Amino acid sequence: MTSNKPIGAALFGVGRIGQVHLKNMVDSGRLIIRWLVDIPAQHGLMAELIKRHRLTGETQISDIESSQKVLSDPRVDVVIICTPTPTHYDIIKRALTAGKHVMCEKPLTLTISDTKDCYELARKQKKILFCAYNRRFDKQFHTLYQRYKRGDIGNLRVVKFTSREGGQSKQYLQNNKSRIFLDMAIHDIDYICWLVGERPSSVCAFGSISSDNAELYQTFDDVDCVTAILNFPNGVMAQMEDTREANIGYEQKVEVLGTKGLIQTQNMKTSELCTITQNSCQSEALLGTFFDRYKDSFPTELNHFVDAIEGKEEILVSAESCIIAMEVSEALSESLKTGNIVKL
Repeated sequence: MTSNKPIGAALFGVGRIGQVHLKNMVDSGRLIIRWLVDIPAQHGLMAELIKRHRLTGETQISDIESSQKVLSDPRVDVVIICTPTPTHYDIIKRALTAGKHVMCEKPLTLTISDTKDCYELARKQKKILFCAYNRRFDKQFHTLYQRYKRGDIGNLRVVKFTSREGGQSKQYLQNNKSRIFLDMAIHDIDYICWLVGERPSSVCAFGSISSDNAELYQTFDDVDCVTAILNFPNGVMAQMEDTREANIGYEQKVEVLGTKGLIQTQNMKTSELCTITQNSCQSEALLGTFFDRYKDSFPTELNHFVDAIEGKEEILVSAESCIIAMEVSEALSESLKTGNIVKL
């Protein structure tokens, strides 16, 4: 598809991330939103969103169970999937089979085999399947990647990644059924492997449940804090810390050490003000959530997807890189469970 005409889209899922993508779809002016799709309990919300974004007369509502009519609609060119992870595989397969391009929130599926199956179908159908690893589209993270690749710090030696957020609800954990490495940490895994440029040769992980919501994570056989080491064949070592319950706002930092220098990203705050007195120095609070921190990267990744459909760019997240992130996530989960170093 090389035309610059608006592209017909169907959005599956109108929860937190679905509403973020819906706003960006409207703001882009590049997509005609033909359908909103979710469970029957969300009909009222979908109707309210249509009214809020002035989509009346343009956008229809459908249940997921009866969504084949959406996928059969010739006016729909792309499907954007923001439903809980266990539903991704079925929707992706049906959308690709119907000849639609697909953008899907991470993780693409719950298993490596299902992920490979989806990409093989996309290849056969000659359609784009885009897993939205949005770290790659964040300005700080993308600039770090570019500066390393142009040789600013020489050869890569060590990567340190810190991710801390304010907790997850029982409903979120129950709906997604994906543990911390497949859910939260997979963003970090994807970015590290993209930066290093290869698959780790071995990994190890440790975790704990130490927050006030310990019982919640025990219920879902999960942990709320993990540390991990990824060793790469080229000698690079990567260290990750992912904490679900930090209660300090949303913290995201990366430090990359090379043979000629160091690059660091900084935490983003509510403002850059700093108050200094004789006895103290006080900066502003961290941004509160993932959505606050990455609000600018979401429209960037959406526009990248549309550009790829229009033939203007190659899709940045390849099938191989998505599968590698899944493999590393699975290996780290195994290490966390067994206490062993896992080779890939």
